[in-house]
Amino acid sequence: MSGGELLRAALACILGGTLKPELLILDEPTNHLDIDSIEALETALNDYEGGLLLVSHDQAFLDAIGIERVIEL
Repeated sequence: MSGGELLRAALACILGGTLKPELLILDEPTNHLDIDSIEALETALNDYEGGLLLVSHDQAFLDAIGIERVIEL
């Protein structure tokens, strides 16, 4: 499976169940993904109602998912 396929499968397992997590922790989730997979990830995260702790260098991705607070190290 490609990186995008693995990510989609993982998100389906995590977000598709009856007990959805209250917090997702993602480290560079767009690395090695094609455009379609990034867009699918953006859609999934925009629909997600829980908290999100995310590490990313992709400012366009952060803007697309509406990150409200950024801490730069």
